[in-house]
Amino acid sequence: MSESLTSLASENLNPSLRGLLEDVQRGHIRVPRFQRPFVWKDQQRLQLLESIRDNMPIGSLLVWSTAQFELASFPKVGPHHIPNLTDGIPLRGRQYLLDGHQRVSTLLGVLLSPLQEIESTSADDSEDEVIDWVIQYDLMDQDFVFVNRPKKMMDNRPLLPLSTLFDGRMVNRHMRAMRESMELKNWTELDFEVWEERADQLSYRFQQYRIPIVVMVTDDLNLAARTFQRINSQGTPMGEAHLVAALTWTSKFDLREKLASLRDGFPDGWRELEDRLFLQVCKGLIAPDISKIDERQLIDSIRKDNDLLDNAAFGMKAAIELLIRRMGVVRQDLLPYALQLVFLSIEYVERRNLPIPEDAFANWFWRTACTEVFGSGSFRQVRTEQETLRSLNHMSEVGTWDDDLVLRLRFDSRFARVRAWMIRTALRQDLVDDTGHTINGANLLEMHGKDAFCKLFSTPAGASTKLKTLLQTLGNRVFLHPSKLNAMRALLRSNNEIDQHFLDIHLITPECLRALRNNDLEEFFELRNLNIANWDKSEWRIERERVNLNRVPSTANLF
Repeated sequence: MSESLTSLASENLNPSLRGLLEDVQRGHIRVPRFQRPFVWKDQQRLQLLESIRDNMPIGSLLVWSTAQFELASFPKVGPHHIPNLTDGIPLRGRQYLLDGHQRVSTLLGVLLSPLQEIESTSADDSEDEVIDWVIQYDLMDQDFVFVNRPKKMMDNRPLLPLSTLFDGRMVNRHMRAMRESMELKNWTELDFEVWEERADQLSYRFQQYRIPIVVMVTDDLNLAARTFQRINSQGTPMGEAHLVAALTWTSKFDLREKLASLRDGFPDGWRELEDRLFLQVCKGLIAPDISKIDERQLIDSIRKDNDLLDNAAFGMKAAIELLIRRMGVVRQDLLPYALQLVFLSIEYVERRNLPIPEDAFANWFWRTACTEVFGSGSFRQVRTEQETLRSLNHMSEVGTWDDDLVLRLRFDSRFARVRAWMIRTALRQDLVDDTGHTINGANLLEMHGKDAFCKLFSTPAGASTKLKTLLQTLGNRVFLHPSKLNAMRALLRSNNEIDQHFLDIHLITPECLRALRNNDLEEFFELRNLNIANWDKSEWRIERERVNLNRVPSTANLF
């Protein structure tokens, strides 16, 4: 840590807005590819321009200066093609924008005209086709407007192009041209004098505006990586996958393209896995403790080991197939914990030529999901669970179960315990709909995900606080095709006889049904929540008993 700190030197700069944008336009400050693409919405861009007009701060920028590393960078910023630097490493080192891509792209796109001599066609041009960079200033309403939008497509509006703001002479020429058409547009001299003053004030404000820049001068890659990871742009944290992709990029290798290709071989429902999970598996293949592998080691390993990513993909695909076949996790968004997939994937690679103890792996999966060890457990507990999985050869080593696992009754699929309940519900072999037809729970879950757990009743007018709370619980969820929901509601409310098996499947006892038909929703939900909790507890009791029946002597060696 001390070496990292001593390698850091930073300096605060306060350049003019024009100087900063010209540095970016000419490629002296580059936007690395590990940044997100341009994603700002129109309103965010307009608000940024309004802040400068009103002389409000828009935040500082963070620039990384390094003499050692050359990062892959975007060939375009906004609508501008950025030239490659051909004069070697600049005296101040290579400059990379770590924080501020959205702001800089917005300002560069509307305030500077592209440098004609470096414009060229690019495969990246298509990314900007849907972005409207034509913003001007309405001197009448004092608003920044998209002039191609129907609301402002009026010839008699006094519009000032923003590309004139950095040059007072260009502003004056534009205003003179507008004056020549003053009579045709029925503008008065008094109006025009007001608009000229507003144009001068706006130009002066943008010319004088300065943006503070913090330059981090270091060749410590780990320090730069940690700094980047802590940046939070518009509430969206950045990850190490972006940085690793940039630092491993060559003209012949793009990590993101490689991972996209590997994901294509995964089963349906699992092809959108985040890049970071691949990298976690890679870390586990480099060393037993993934927390001990830093960015530099990971980057070096990816560069040197041609099989590392392919091995990681092999393990992930095998683990996914196990999750689908044995655990019923048919979609990635149903996985209780990403670390479960990471650790299982590592094991499949390490045991490539050995028998896989699938029963023990399945039990480990259910136990870690229900105890929520990866969500609330300490780092030591997480390491213990990884080591437990690594040592599993047979059912004697699966560990003990807690007899008093409490189910969260609030329907919130972010919780691993709730996801486990959803999966176990879908795995039931006796599922039927209101007509008595068999339901394939896995297919229904794969098709609709958490939306297959339909909300039975909406909040009635005048609902009590207690009822509003109960409406958010598992007791107000039924597992069936969404198109069948209205029919089930009508069936439950009617006085007709209902097939008891259908009610049993949905854990609706006669007492529940009576409460519902007496319009006592609170009692209905309370009783059904109790039934669900008891069923859930019995599921894990059966699972523990199955484990005990399949245990083998601890001295057995199945390998």
